[in-house]
Amino acid sequence: TASKRATVGGDEGRTLAKMLGSLGGFGNNSANSAAQPHSSFGNSTIVEEEDDNTRYILHSEDDVREMLEHDDRLITEVLNELIGDLQVPLPNLDAEYSPPDLLFPAHLIGLCVIKMFQYNLARRIDRLLMSTIARIQKKTAAFDSDYTSAFWLSNVFELLSIIKTSMTEHQSASKEYEQSERAMNDGMQYLESLLSDIYFGWIKDMQKRFAKLIIPGVVESEALPGFTASDSGFFNRLMGTGPRESTVKIENVLSFFNHTWRTMEFYYVDQAIMRQIMSELLCIIGVTAFNNIIMRRNFCSWKRGMQIQYNLTRIEEWCKAHSVSDTTRNLDRLLQLVKLLQLQKSTEQDIDIMFDVCDLLNPAQIKKLLSIYAVSDYENPIIGPVMNE
Repeated sequence: TASKRATVGGDEGRTLAKMLGSLGGFGNNSANSAAQPHSSFGNSTIVEEEDDNTRYILHSEDDVREMLEHDDRLITEVLNELIGDLQVPLPNLDAEYSPPDLLFPAHLIGLCVIKMFQYNLARRIDRLLMSTIARIQKKTAAFDSDYTSAFWLSNVFELLSIIKTSMTEHQSASKEYEQSERAMNDGMQYLESLLSDIYFGWIKDMQKRFAKLIIPGVVESEALPGFTASDSGFFNRLMGTGPRESTVKIENVLSFFNHTWRTMEFYYVDQAIMRQIMSELLCIIGVTAFNNIIMRRNFCSWKRGMQIQYNLTRIEEWCKAHSVSDTTRNLDRLLQLVKLLQLQKSTEQDIDIMFDVCDLLNPAQIKKLLSIYAVSDYENPIIGPVMNE
């Protein structure tokens, strides 16, 4: 099993997988069980691998300890084969990957750390974890691929879970393991920082790309037939630059959602992180669309409100279908603003209804929208007393 995990996407880790897979055959089984959130490791007790005249033979507990404590080739192979030279497996419709197939770096590194902890090798724990973190940081710093970001986000989360689980199961009142416990705790703190760096770096890059879709895809896209808004003002008509048909539609927004969701699903990103990422994307929709609507006269009309409402309904339906309906709370203020575009605005009674329905909007925002609202021929005009309110 370990060998299969390590060779996904290439031959990287073949030697290391066999060598580390054998560790499960020695020592306290409870120490190994912590490294098994998604899979189990091999139980072989002897490993022989010839590569460039190198022969690894682990016959006993003493051989394992000797390798973990003194053999720097182990850490070198971890850094190179499981991180540095590893080609991230890409989504493939013809192949189905299980969690062990994609989380093998976390599982193998986690097993190695747990065995070092079992043998009370504090310095080796610190060296392996710090070197691993530094190498993953270098690997993910560019955020040039959603696949790379999702893969390492998932693996770092898994490695952190493995180490936390092992520390929870380890109960020692003696001071013998004090330094090793400190090394493990320090490693967990740095892994949490690394997880945060990957998460926020990926989100920042994603939001930068996604922001370009929001106005044309959510606000300007007119997918609802029969409610086409006339947004060309006097200046545009004078210059002969009427509204241009954008190539970005609400479907592009939903496609971005689908790509992000499928990527996270493929790499087994934790469900809580998946929900939070979708919440971040909906938040930027809510803020960006709200600010643009309330500041631009050509977006403030009844027909435009109908189109935006339709587009937001499509987004809500997508969230419901993917069981993340609770994240749509980030659209509440935007939904109320769009609702305000569709309400009657000609009497004092209408004002009371506005404040009841749009309780998340403050009076200044409501007045601002009314001041730039474009009244259509079929609507009653907004009378003075309403504006003064």
